[in-house]
Amino acid sequence: MKRKIRSKNLEIAKRMPPLSHTIPGRPFEIKQSEVVKWLLNQPDILNYIWNNIKNSEDVFYNPDTGKWQGVDYGDD
Repeated sequence: MKRKIRSKNLEIAKRMPPLSHTIPGRPFEIKQSEVVKWLLNQPDILNYIWNNIKNSEDVFYNPDTGKWQGVDYGDD
């Protein structure tokens, strides 16, 4: 069996304290998840997300404007 390769950036999750993903007594709301809030405050996780998006070909860098943009931006 081939071993799955994971990014070292995800190892930060090993140090996550006990947190709720669903707030007891409330319907699930991703924006209220303590787990998601903690993860988004970790630079390693943000770098992991950005690097995956940047390498996905779903965004591109325009050197003339110095900005990144989604490949479908403006397509309605």
